[in-house]
Amino acid sequence: MNNNYPEIMFPHIRSEICMFSPHTRTVQQGWVCGRHVHHMMFEVLLVLDGSQTAILGNSEYEQKAGDLIIVSPMQPHDLQVRQAEYVSFFTLHIHIEEPELLHLIEAENQGFYPSGHPMNMKLVPLVRELIDTLFERPDSKMSLLRILYTFMDELQSELASGNNRFHPAYHSELSSQIAREIQTLILRTDDTVTMNEDNLTGDWLEGIARKLGISRRHCHRIFRETYGIPPREFLMMLKQQEAVHMLVTTDDSIERIAHRIGYENVQSFSRQFTSWAGCTPGVFRKNNTSDKFQFKS
Repeated sequence: MNNNYPEIMFPHIRSEICMFSPHTRTVQQGWVCGRHVHHMMFEVLLVLDGSQTAILGNSEYEQKAGDLIIVSPMQPHDLQVRQAEYVSFFTLHIHIEEPELLHLIEAENQGFYPSGHPMNMKLVPLVRELIDTLFERPDSKMSLLRILYTFMDELQSELASGNNRFHPAYHSELSSQIAREIQTLILRTDDTVTMNEDNLTGDWLEGIARKLGISRRHCHRIFRETYGIPPREFLMMLKQQEAVHMLVTTDDSIERIAHRIGYENVQSFSRQFTSWAGCTPGVFRKNNTSDKFQFKS
């Protein structure tokens, strides 16, 4: 049978996607999420009812029912219910090892997509289908993966069209390089090499600036202009999130966790963590379990 296809050996295709903590939630006026970043994932958030203030980098948006937000990896963000009585929303965090898509998100994602925006019209029906499937058939892994990959495909297509480009003043390849260098201070795999806590007061930024061939002052300024916070605050966000992640998802001792994120002694780490979470690392670990909801393919 002649199917008119030439003989071609196509490349192997492999992909992995993880969906973390998909959930719906309703919160009342006065609720504050708190400024934070996701250094390995991007976030998808759809308001279902009510409204909230979303702060992405230096920009604020009033996100109402039907409005979609996509938070890029490493982008500081905060959510607050200021004037409305309440807000109900659905959110999930996605980790996917697809360099082309991640580059597009970093370069082209504008973050806020209100009702009627072309990106919103493409993606929100898929988010709602995902919500319905999670409620009706939460164990249907293949159905959920189908929706996720369709979502990724539509997202990549829309971002590649160039219609969602950030204002040039926002995006900076240099500031992204600085953020990635700050990440390496936390995401360490060699336990024999640790950072001296004293070096976290300034020398580490000088080292990053020197590596990138710029002055420390310029390094600080361009990062703050892009992300809306100074580099040290960004580092502390990463330290807090890495500590929480390790406490909840590993059996590592508190001493080891303190060591891994740059504290020379557990007492300093415990004091800092208590200021973050309102309780000691041990109490936090006891009261929390992993809320990760993960699919891999």
